[in-house]
Amino acid sequence: MFRRSIGKSLRLNRASKLTQMENGQTPNEKYLHDFTYHGKEYSVSEAKEVLSPYFDGSGSVDLEKDDNGIAKICLNNPRLKNAISVKMMSDLDEITDKLYQWTECKGAILYGTDGNFCSGGDLKLAKKMNNASNGYAMSVYFGHILDKFKKLPIITVAYINGTGAFGGGAEVTTACDYRLMCNVADTTGIGFVHSKMGIVPAWGSTGRLVSIMGGAKKVLDLLLEARTLSAAEAMDLGLVDGTVATLEDAGAWLSGKISRDVNVIRAIKRTVLCYDDDDDSKAEARELERRIFAPLWGGTANQAALQLRLKHNR
Repeated sequence: MFRRSIGKSLRLNRASKLTQMENGQTPNEKYLHDFTYHGKEYSVSEAKEVLSPYFDGSGSVDLEKDDNGIAKICLNNPRLKNAISVKMMSDLDEITDKLYQWTECKGAILYGTDGNFCSGGDLKLAKKMNNASNGYAMSVYFGHILDKFKKLPIITVAYINGTGAFGGGAEVTTACDYRLMCNVADTTGIGFVHSKMGIVPAWGSTGRLVSIMGGAKKVLDLLLEARTLSAAEAMDLGLVDGTVATLEDAGAWLSGKISRDVNVIRAIKRTVLCYDDDDDSKAEARELERRIFAPLWGGTANQAALQLRLKHNR
């Protein structure tokens, strides 16, 4: 009886392996073939060119340089609660280049105008550019901008106020060294709500979140649940570093971090980045992220969510 059981088990294992290798593909290889992007790959410059028809969108990102070596970077699209457009990300790209050139800069605060941080991506724009090729190009270009911003040799803080940071807005905060939330209103939140929109993060935030929160399981829960987190919940998870009442308070908080000589601060940031630079495996993961995201962008679930005009408020 025992031998028959072993024989049956061996036959099942062999059958399983044969199924796995059907047509020369393992289940993982079949998934990657069937559910990921197979279109044209783009360099950063090519991705920017693909997105060029959408550069006339609304909003801007504005830079203000203070004499104390702190930059203020303002997401400025108040009609849409600072929803992100292609033009705004292009502005952030140019501002990032300027900050690399400003050698006396110690730190930067990223915030939103008109009392709100960022409601996510511009949904009207999303409908216009809603196909896999544009999704892949967007992932390449936006991800490059946020990677470049993250590697600035200065200390960066996102000040999340008003309704808070959602979707793409939440992704942008992960490119900052620190995140602060406003404690004036209970309605301020942060939410990686991508799954509600039928998509996944695609600007590099998944990898950053694993580093920020210290574990893949926490990030898995965060993305699957797609909940709006209060300041207290976000702090418990390690996603947010503190709370303040005003933008001025955020500036004071940052000033406390950058009281040393400018060259020492920039050296510390560069040294830390040496241990967090993308290696080959991370680069491969980012490429896979783009390929997984692209078919979802404009897919059935995403189209349905866009038609519902989902709002990211609580």
